[in-house]
Amino acid sequence: MSTTLRDLLPALLVVAGMGGTLVLPPASSAETTELVPGTVIRPADVERVRPYLPEEVHPFTLDNFSGLEMRIVAADDYRPHPKYIEATTKFACQATLDEHGQLQNYTAGQPFPYSDWATETTGHACDLRPDDPHFGLKLAWNVNYRWNGGGINMRFAQSFWREAKNNTWKIAQGNYQRTYFSGRADLMPQGTELVSGTNLEWAEFSEMLYPFDIRGSMFMVLRHRNTFEKEDDAWAYVPTLRRVRRISTEQKSDSLQGSEFTLEDVLLFSGYVWDQEWRFHGERSLLAAMDTQRRCFPLNAASWKREARGVIGDERDFNECAFGPYKALPFVNETWQLRDVVALEQIPKRENHPYSRRLLWYDKQTFAPLCALSFDRAGKPLRLTWYVGDWSETGGDENRRGQRVVLISAGGVVNVQQNVSNLSQSFASETTSLSPAQAKRYYDFTRLKERAK
Repeated sequence: MSTTLRDLLPALLVVAGMGGTLVLPPASSAETTELVPGTVIRPADVERVRPYLPEEVHPFTLDNFSGLEMRIVAADDYRPHPKYIEATTKFACQATLDEHGQLQNYTAGQPFPYSDWATETTGHACDLRPDDPHFGLKLAWNVNYRWNGGGINMRFAQSFWREAKNNTWKIAQGNYQRTYFSGRADLMPQGTELVSGTNLEWAEFSEMLYPFDIRGSMFMVLRHRNTFEKEDDAWAYVPTLRRVRRISTEQKSDSLQGSEFTLEDVLLFSGYVWDQEWRFHGERSLLAAMDTQRRCFPLNAASWKREARGVIGDERDFNECAFGPYKALPFVNETWQLRDVVALEQIPKRENHPYSRRLLWYDKQTFAPLCALSFDRAGKPLRLTWYVGDWSETGGDENRRGQRVVLISAGGVVNVQQNVSNLSQSFASETTSLSPAQAKRYYDFTRLKERAK
């Protein structure tokens, strides 16, 4: 099939004035028929999926992986909650950027209408287009304020694996919760703030329950709405020191509990949007693990209960679902669907940052995190991160229904230089909504020591 100038127009718009990578034209129907629902991709079929995964990740995913098994399913509609769509319409064309790249005049919804549903519901009044001089930065703010309901709650287990002797040398368990204090479309029409007049965007708290050497470790982060003027308030409780210590901005890009995860890389990116340079690297049809159909840890553990607070299951439960390569990525028996995907490049402005740059891929409809490749200061690939989505309207527990959120069921990060990895399984993830009083108590840092008693 020949390619016309009309076919290339979207790509040319990206290149014009943006410094981005040329966007490939959408795959033709003849090309996509190879990946019809029901197709199972194994090593002999690997060439069929190469065009639908980022070329930069091929060496660490498709190449020389004998356990490859990708199950292709039909693409689904993950249009967000009606309240988020309502907020996008009501507050359209209000959000702006100041001279520092900080978001201003934002209330709720998608800040800069770009997803198809957002441009349609706003009547194309202020569509975000590739010729915008701040196109990449505005997309990053859309990522930051994607629909996540009132908050996220994840009961997780995390493995520590090294290639030498194929050794999983530790499996940890813990709890993670994030609550959004502002930009809350779900609270409309009463308002969009959990606590009236709050200066917080969100707060998050995580605690480790197992094993003994890290049990009782806790982390709390309070993200302010204007981080240019006020940095995060972040603390860690260290049981061995029996004290609470403050975490600096620089430390949030450090290894977390000896793993390859960092606080800044949570959900692909949880840093300061304005403190990075953002470049748009195109939009194309790629395979994404948007909605798992597996029941893995902790759902598969006999001792699993939503209200359980202690250690759940054991190593056998964690290992029941296979992951690979590196015992962390979702290329074994996971479901994949073709999605419209946005690629961004993140370049930290901080000279002492461990990364020189990162490539990140997000689902266009939801801005849900898909995967990222991070590069060290010498420009060599360092870490590959991959998330598996979990649509709230399928699987999991019935209490998730109606939230229309793409939750996280698993996240893997691989240090491709040292061949070590961490896999976090949280197949019981759910949205959560605390009352104002509950949120104030839950995110009171003075209670960290009390929680550890």
